Amino acid sequence: MKPGKPVATALSSAVICLAAFAVNAQTYPSKPIRTIVPYSVGTPPDIVTRLVADKMTAGLGQPVVVENRPGATGTVGLSEFARQPSDGYTLYNMLLPVSVAPALYPNLQLDFRKIMEPVGQFTWYYNVLVVHPEVKATTVKELVELLKAGQANYSFASGGNGTPAHLSGELFKLQAGVKATHVPYNQFPQGIADLVAGRIQFMFLTSSVSVPLIQSGKLRAMASTGPERPAALPAIPTMVEEGYKDFVVRGWDGLVVRAGTSPAIVERLNAELAKAVGTPEIRARFASLGVDPVSGSPAQFGELINAEADRWSRVVRDAAIKAD
Repeated sequence: MKPGKPVATALSSAVICLAAFAVNAQTYPSKPIRTIVPYSVGTPPDIVTRLVADKMTAGLGQPVVVENRPGATGTVGLSEFARQPSDGYTLYNMLLPVSVAPALYPNLQLDFRKIMEPVGQFTWYYNVLVVHPEVKATTVKELVELLKAGQANYSFASGGNGTPAHLSGELFKLQAGVKATHVPYNQFPQGIADLVAGRIQFMFLTSSVSVPLIQSGKLRAMASTGPERPAALPAIPTMVEEGYKDFVVRGWDGLVVRAGTSPAIVERLNAELAKAVGTPEIRARFASLGVDPVSGSPAQFGELINAEADRWSRVVRDAAIKAD
C-alpha cells in the first residue's frame, strides 16, 4: 500500500485545489475590482474603459475602479499589473501599443504573453489621415508628391511610440517611400493642438477626435485606416482604396487578468464584459466617439493580441523604429 500513498496524496491535493477554485468562483467578486489603464486620464483608452467599467460594476455587484498608470508605451502599467496575484481582482486594459512594446524595448524584462490571461476585446477604432489646411494637398497622392519633392521637412504627430497613430505613420512612410519626422507627444492633447496650429503637418488621428475637427474645418481629411469607409465620413476613402495594400490599421482595447486566474472567473468577467458592451447606452456612446463595440471569447482576443504583436513587430524592424 505504501507505493500508492503519494498518488493518493496527489489526487487529494488536486481535489482540494479544484474545490478551492470552485468556491472562489462562486463567491467572486467579494470586493472591488481594480482596472489598470496604461494611459492618462482623458485619452481614448481611458474614456472607453471607464464607460465599460461603470456598466460592469452593475453586473458584478462590486465597484470596478479604473486606475491610470501611464508611461513607456503602457509598460509602466504592465509592470504594476505583473506584481498582482492571479485572483481576478486586477484587470489590465490590453491595447495595441502594449503588444508592440517588446519590439520597441528590446531589454524589456516583461513578457506580456506569459503574465496575462485574455478576458475579451471590447473595441475597434480607426484613424483618419488628416493634414493642416495650409498643407498644399487635398489627396493622399498629392501629399506623397509633396513629401517626395522634399521642399519642406514635414512632421507627423502621435500620442507616443507604438500607438496606432505612430504605426500608421511608419507604415505610410514604408509603403509610399517617403520621409517624414515622427514627433511623439507625452500629452496627447498637445499633439493635437500643435497639429491644429500648423506646427505639425499631418497625423493619423483617432476617429473620436478627428471627426469634429474635420467638420469644423480645422483639419482636412484624406483617408481612413479602417477596412471600410467610416459612417461619420462616408466621402473619405480608405488607404486601401488609395492604393496602399494591406493598409488597415485599427486600434483596439480589451481586458486581461493575470495568468493562472481561475477559468470560472475569466468566464464570468467575459460574460459581464459582453453584457456591458451590448447595452444600448454603451453602443450609442461608442458610436458618438467613432468606436465600434466588440465582444468575443477569451481565445479570440488572445489570437488578436498575438497576431498584432507579430505584425507590428515586423513593421518596427523594417522601419528601424526606436523608442524615443
